[in-house]
Amino acid sequence: MHQHSRWHEDEISDAAFAASYFLLWQMDRHGTRFASRNHRYGNTPDHPLWREHLLAAHGRALDESLIDWLGDARFFKITPSVPIALLGWVLGDWPLTLLTRIPSPLEVLGMQIQGTRPVTVISEFPRAVQPVLGKANGFEFLIHDLEHAWKFFHDPTEHQAQRHFFRLLQRAHEAGHFTAYLHDAMFAEKFDYLISDMNTHPVHGLRYFHAVLVECLLRREGKSLREPLSGDTKQEILQLIRQLATLWQLEQQETNALLALTGHDFGEATARVLEQYFFTEGGIC
Repeated sequence: MHQHSRWHEDEISDAAFAASYFLLWQMDRHGTRFASRNHRYGNTPDHPLWREHLLAAHGRALDESLIDWLGDARFFKITPSVPIALLGWVLGDWPLTLLTRIPSPLEVLGMQIQGTRPVTVISEFPRAVQPVLGKANGFEFLIHDLEHAWKFFHDPTEHQAQRHFFRLLQRAHEAGHFTAYLHDAMFAEKFDYLISDMNTHPVHGLRYFHAVLVECLLRREGKSLREPLSGDTKQEILQLIRQLATLWQLEQQETNALLALTGHDFGEATARVLEQYFFTEGGIC
């Protein structure tokens, strides 16, 4: 890809490379329908002019054009979060990290704790047109990464809460609290999803973790998902939660709220206790 060479030679920035990849693929896929004006009085996207400029402009001139285009156009069959993420990156507001490979889940976890997310651009042929981790091709994987970037950055308060949650998961993982369960392939797969591919509210993340842990333990007991856990296994979960609460330095009220995940009395008031913890402590990251 022409833009890959220009990026490798530092003619265009990381953000400009990713945005160019997105725009050129979108043009090739949809032709003149690739984009339309976002506002009644905006300029109609010019397919030939944009392509020519993308392939020739560099530095600030290219960035300024990208800022105008990404902010003013509506892209065919693309959710608005994608150009918003690219625009935030080009503007320097969202510190995304360009990669040309697929990072491991633990790498993504570490990056999120540091306040960034990877955006992978696979531009080499034929790899770019082959499936990438369940996505049809490199373009679809880029879209996936940009949608997650939006979920991670669009709300500054939730961004800090997510970072706090991911830091706690990393501490627990490094302390070995999940080791016994990661031998279960299905739990390991869902845990990887939680730490690298699930940018959501921390309380939702905790409830997801509890659910996949219960599934793991039901498999260990040879039971179906509709059967109850044994008393000993329920105590094992409670012990794990108490260990996490100690590691995470939770107050008693917060510990009780975390323990409530295991019962049927986890309601709005309990969720608010945990929410307050994540959203007030999120700034420690």
